Amino acid sequence: MSVRAAIVNGAPSAMNMDSTATGSQLRFSGHHNRPQPFNPLERESIRSIFISMVLRTYKIDTLSRDTDMSGISPYHDAPGANLEPPEGCKVSAAAFLIRHSAIYANDDEWDDFMKPTVDKIYAARKSLRALDHKNPLRFLGKWKVPIEENQVEMLTEPGRKDAFGLGKRMRYLYGPLMPPKHYGKKEKSGSKGKKGDKVEEPFKVSSSLAREGISPLIRPLTRQQIFTASSERDIESSKAWIRGAFPNHQEGDDGEGDGKFVSLVKVPNKSSDWASSLTPHKLCPAFTKEVGKPEAQIWLETYGPEPLKRLQEWAPEVGFELNDIIGLQMLCGYESVILKSRSSRFCSSELFTEYEFRSFGYWNDIKYHYQVGYGARFAPHLGMPWVNVSTHNLIAAFQGPHPHLTSGSKLPPPSAPPDEEHTQLLFPYFSHREEPAVVLVALGLWNTTTIDPHRLDHDRAWHTSHLLPFLGHIALERLSCKGDDTDYMRILVNGAPQKVPACHHGRGGSCPLDEWAEYVQERQELYIDFEGACKKD
Repeated sequence: MSVRAAIVNGAPSAMNMDSTATGSQLRFSGHHNRPQPFNPLERESIRSIFISMVLRTYKIDTLSRDTDMSGISPYHDAPGANLEPPEGCKVSAAAFLIRHSAIYANDDEWDDFMKPTVDKIYAARKSLRALDHKNPLRFLGKWKVPIEENQVEMLTEPGRKDAFGLGKRMRYLYGPLMPPKHYGKKEKSGSKGKKGDKVEEPFKVSSSLAREGISPLIRPLTRQQIFTASSERDIESSKAWIRGAFPNHQEGDDGEGDGKFVSLVKVPNKSSDWASSLTPHKLCPAFTKEVGKPEAQIWLETYGPEPLKRLQEWAPEVGFELNDIIGLQMLCGYESVILKSRSSRFCSSELFTEYEFRSFGYWNDIKYHYQVGYGARFAPHLGMPWVNVSTHNLIAAFQGPHPHLTSGSKLPPPSAPPDEEHTQLLFPYFSHREEPAVVLVALGLWNTTTIDPHRLDHDRAWHTSHLLPFLGHIALERLSCKGDDTDYMRILVNGAPQKVPACHHGRGGSCPLDEWAEYVQERQELYIDFEGACKKD
């Protein structure tokens, strides 16, 4: 099946979209079943305490807020973050599209900017050691680059720990949507003290969610699947997340799940059958990392001369050039996520002013605007399949089993299409930095139609520093609220609730579920022609 056919039928097998669709129609089978009203025993304060505790326990770095590192920073919540559901509401199902955790360096950024800068520094090391002790660049005389050639694109150990921490954070916040921790645990039972499997029946919604008044529905929830792109950094991030989110007996030998209650599904990056799920940019010929570079260079030539002049005065022997401004500012971000325990000297206010770091963030915003933002005509076409499929999964979360359309061969394990019988309520997907951006465009959020390469626009909506840090994510949450006849859909970007311009009159700026389905249908019809949008000019 072609990429376009998979999208038209709403059936990219990676996310198991089932549909009675013909043409571009998005129709969800069955009634929009919803959880029942809350019971009188609910205690809202418990969740508030948990959220407060989790945010304190897993404190997030704020490097990007201070220096605008765009996609080169530890995870941090976006401005306006508020994980608390609207008053009287609970999250009854959710889907997360998560960027992988911290790596040593991106290959293009290393080759194009950091390595040339590092080579100049190493070549001038002798003269750098002789600099006056008050010279801001004297540290370069003994500085050792923390990146080896064979580590480029590899996950860092702090990155692994961050993914583990995010898993723990999500277990606290979304635990009722996951298989209970005791399922699959071996324990002594009976008078003979033999070990036995504690699981005697499938996990049922009522066994956990009903305690919070969400759902007395009884439906098997026997397996939690986590989906990951096939690059090593994605796989290793998802494994670390699994270790944080699930107990030892469910995580499996290598963090890929026990195969019964938890399973990691690896999605081939370049398989056309799975193209529109986790790495659609890799199947789009029109996508290139070269676009946006000329416009970003214009901005570098605008803000870069002043810091370049300082660097050349401090260390004339190095031979710094304009591109080295980007190389040094990238080293600020990458060295920070590699070392983690201490800040990078390249982030010092002695080297770059706050305005210059903001300018680096703007340089990235310009580049991504043309690559995966509103300046890329194909961006919404790449993002809609995930929105489409996730919408279906969340709306169908409380329906009974029903047939699914599939495309292409099934990936083992599991042999059946992911979530074939609606066995889960939480859908985590791990991918690359490009994917959250195209989903944002598909949803019509942070719309910056044009971006000025000559002037820093402080009022722009498009801030990649708020979207693309390592482990940055977009979430769709289905909300079930006390006393309401409908459920709602809420969007979070790194923990910050977002309002869809066309539909935000639900609880807390959310969108009523039926209206959300209509909105997604309209967007799907607008951006259905994946292949046409991805043709090279």
